[in-house]
Amino acid sequence: MWSHTWRLMLALPMGLFSGTAVYGAGIARAETTGTSNLLAEVWIVVDLAVLVVAAVLYVLRHRAPLPITGALVVLGSFSVFSAGIATLAVVSLSTRRRWGEISAVCALWFGAGLVADRALTHVFLPADMLFPPRWVLLLSVLVGMALPVVTGLFIGGRRALVASLREQAAIARREADARGDTARASERNRIAREMHDVLAHRLSLVALHAGALEYRAGLDPEQVRDTAAIVRENAHEALGELREVLGLLRDPTATDEQSRPQPTLAQVDELVDGTRAAGSPVSYVLDQVAEDDLARLPLSTSRHLYRVVQETLTNARKHAPGAPVKVRLHGAPGDRVGVEVTNRMPDHPPATPLPSSGWGLTGLAERLRLTGGELDVQRRADGTFAVQAWLPWAAGTEGQA
Repeated sequence: MWSHTWRLMLALPMGLFSGTAVYGAGIARAETTGTSNLLAEVWIVVDLAVLVVAAVLYVLRHRAPLPITGALVVLGSFSVFSAGIATLAVVSLSTRRRWGEISAVCALWFGAGLVADRALTHVFLPADMLFPPRWVLLLSVLVGMALPVVTGLFIGGRRALVASLREQAAIARREADARGDTARASERNRIAREMHDVLAHRLSLVALHAGALEYRAGLDPEQVRDTAAIVRENAHEALGELREVLGLLRDPTATDEQSRPQPTLAQVDELVDGTRAAGSPVSYVLDQVAEDDLARLPLSTSRHLYRVVQETLTNARKHAPGAPVKVRLHGAPGDRVGVEVTNRMPDHPPATPLPSSGWGLTGLAERLRLTGGELDVQRRADGTFAVQAWLPWAAGTEGQA
């Protein structure tokens, strides 16, 4: 509001100054020549009244920009006092950068100026006064019209640029917020997947052995001590792995590949032994793949395969406790490496099923997909549940599996 008010306050004194100069010169000439021009004196009063009307219209111009600006340029053509306000109105209209409106107002302004020139020149100026050539007058009128139009176009262009920059900044902020939300969601999924990978296996062993202590009342003291030792050992391992994961998550400088718990195929034997100790018969075979070749697997591939074996053994304990499980590792350098884990589906669900998040195999599939692998889960007609995973195995790669 203030930006419009100060412009009006600037235009009013300028109009009053211009009118005073023009009318003052006419009155002084009349006194010098001893003539009297009553019409000119009356017109001065009318012009002051027109100035008040023009000021009110200027304040209200935003309600109907084109009609009010047209009215102001007509008034400004006949009123010396109102010429400054009319010029400001043209500047304001031109900031909209609508060429149809600008052309219409300029045509009206030019026509009103010609009429005013013919109607008022001889009222205020003597007939014997010399005038410049007509083309000079026309050129001066065109220049006088062009200046406010160009000024308005410049102001409008600057406003559009500022608005565009603000919109771009707002879009950038929204995109940054969206990227932040995506990153946070990805981090939450990563944490959940890592927690699941690290804790599900250990805690399922703890639950199975604790259940054995609860339901097998006939265990001798030695068996109770052994089972309790297994529970304590797995709980201790789970706690240590949890601390390791949380330490990684709290350390922003730690890299994903270097700092998180990273078991590989070298630890699969320990994994199988732990599952056997929980009461599930497990066979682990290498099919058409040598241990020396497995030792040259890329570390990331070896880790992913370990996670597949870990998750499938955990699932077997949850959903088919006590059922035989077969783990088969196969593949060749230059082709791909795979692991197949199969177990018999139980005829009836376990009496005390272990809790399941339902996200283990989903997380595995996503993990493998991101590294160019595949995961296939099948319930076969013979009652076997099979999980098969494949990963690319480039020839000549070296690792520490």
